[in-house]
Amino acid sequence: MPTRQVMQERESSLNKRELADAHCHLDIFEDLTQVKESIENGVLTIITDGVDTKSNLKTLQISDNVNIFAAIGIDPEHVPLLQDNELEFNIGLIKQNNQKIVAIGEIGLDYLLAKTNKERVVQKKVFADMLELAKELDLPISVHAREAMGDVLVMIKESGVTKVHLHFFSGTEKQADEAAKLGYMISIPPLPSSSRRKVIKHVPIQQLMAETDCPIVGKVPYDAEKSARLIAEAKGLSFEETCKQLSENTKRFFNTNGKANKSRSQLIRY
Repeated sequence: MPTRQVMQERESSLNKRELADAHCHLDIFEDLTQVKESIENGVLTIITDGVDTKSNLKTLQISDNVNIFAAIGIDPEHVPLLQDNELEFNIGLIKQNNQKIVAIGEIGLDYLLAKTNKERVVQKKVFADMLELAKELDLPISVHAREAMGDVLVMIKESGVTKVHLHFFSGTEKQADEAAKLGYMISIPPLPSSSRRKVIKHVPIQQLMAETDCPIVGKVPYDAEKSARLIAEAKGLSFEETCKQLSENTKRFFNTNGKANKSRSQLIRY
């Protein structure tokens, strides 16, 4: 059982700490009780990403632009499931809600899922459409790149999009260095690994963010604490200092202050 001193230290640490979760999927939760508890425990900025039409609509509904901010897009896993005119519907949804959302995401490529060249061509077409839209609307992107980091980086550079978040980064140190030089942001999930530790040490702290990808990887947004600890340990920084910097990075990149308190009435559902 924790001693009184330990409990006081934890309470003191909590009072000093502000956390941010740069990527999660709140639309999957049956209710938001645990999310509210995470906010009460210091996770004051949460970016929740949609992945398909149903997910995007619920993500928009959940976001309050106070603590919870929406990113919407079509992720590569759902590209093969798109029905007639569904891509066009989601492009319209993004355009109509571009003053409310903080990014276009989750979008990208997944070569673990797309085994054939034909499947990959379809993924690339949708990703290219999302990149073109992001450039048109001057919105950041939140990118999924599983076993496809090389092609993802090439397509982003060719698109001219510069506000880039590489979520759940799983690339090499060389790719991390390339992304950092381009000014991209890299987020770290609450999963330790030797390769991820090398990337953390390699990338400037100003270009790192903590994410949970909950409830798929982390369980709740508060698990951003675990990601922050991984970053703090790899960087040799204090936990409080790291949390502060990561939160600042997240709010700056997604311009949450600029989107704050946008009225729910601005949501266009079609």
